[in-house]
Amino acid sequence: MGKVRFGVVGLKGIGRRHIKCITSIDEAELVAVADINEEVGKLVASKYDVEWFKNYENMLKREDLDAVSICTPHFLHFPMAMKTLEHGKHVLVEKPMAITVKEADKMIESARERGLKLGVVYQYRVNPIYRQIKKIIEDGLIGKIYRVCMEACTFRTQTYYDGDAWRGKWLTEGGGALINQTIHHLDVLQWLVGKPTNIYGRIGTLYHHIEVEDIASAIILFENGAHGIVQVGTVDPIVTIRFEICGEKGKILYEDRGKEVKYAVFERSLKDYVFGEARQVKPEYEWKKIEVEKTFLGHEEIIRDFTLAILEDREPLITGEDGRVSLEMVNAIILSSFGNQMVSLPIDRDAYENLLNKISKKN
Repeated sequence: MGKVRFGVVGLKGIGRRHIKCITSIDEAELVAVADINEEVGKLVASKYDVEWFKNYENMLKREDLDAVSICTPHFLHFPMAMKTLEHGKHVLVEKPMAITVKEADKMIESARERGLKLGVVYQYRVNPIYRQIKKIIEDGLIGKIYRVCMEACTFRTQTYYDGDAWRGKWLTEGGGALINQTIHHLDVLQWLVGKPTNIYGRIGTLYHHIEVEDIASAIILFENGAHGIVQVGTVDPIVTIRFEICGEKGKILYEDRGKEVKYAVFERSLKDYVFGEARQVKPEYEWKKIEVEKTFLGHEEIIRDFTLAILEDREPLITGEDGRVSLEMVNAIILSSFGNQMVSLPIDRDAYENLLNKISKKN
């Protein structure tokens, strides 16, 4: 088995993580890096003994380049991915894969037409905790899911937004808490519960001096009939990450602050309780803690899988189609909030593009 020769675009932040992972994988090789910042580019290139390009398009002309990791600000993901695919290179793109779902559609179509791999980095999918929750659901231990609650309430300072000119703006970040921090949790939510069909959302900017939202709430209806409640934001100094997943046979509860996952299984089914003869029900159950391995490889596992997907000519763990779902959820919440009405999925692509252009110009 040969090696996949990688280039990395964007070296300031997460790009360094990609490089570290690529250079630790036997089946991968770093051959080039690109960044408009000459000082950063030359420093990284020198450290790894590879070529640096100020213009990433010149890097794409290298014949010995197989794949590119795109680690730039959000608004660059779509044009850089499209240009990379046009040059016949496989693409691994950081979240979000694009700013709008219409852009994601074009990326997926371009990759399919050219027979190239398009992968999206959602490393929470390989977190042992979420994998174990997924297994409990797939094994049918809690039965059919009918209700879910998710909180992903984190914190960011104004300094965080002021530190990079592209953050906090509709045109360049494409949103706030939803598209940046919470899109990971929305990806996990739909991966565990199923794809959404209808969303009613509200967004707001409570404390930060930014164009985009720092808090958002949503009611979500899923394909399997489940009802969901979501609340997210970047205004909680006491961070809360919480999933409550209720099924007809039991419940899963995950609260990140204590790193605790537990589930309970009823002695009888929910329907038995509902239609039982007793006026009041006291189901007997016992919480069971889920023991999970503490090792979490995250990016390394995603990048290794993408590398092997190229070598084995198979789909990567998280395809473009997979990455598009949570992005569409973000777009849907924002579209619903500005329209003050529930929206159905798939959303109207042009309607969202028009909304984003309107609010970008307004701000």
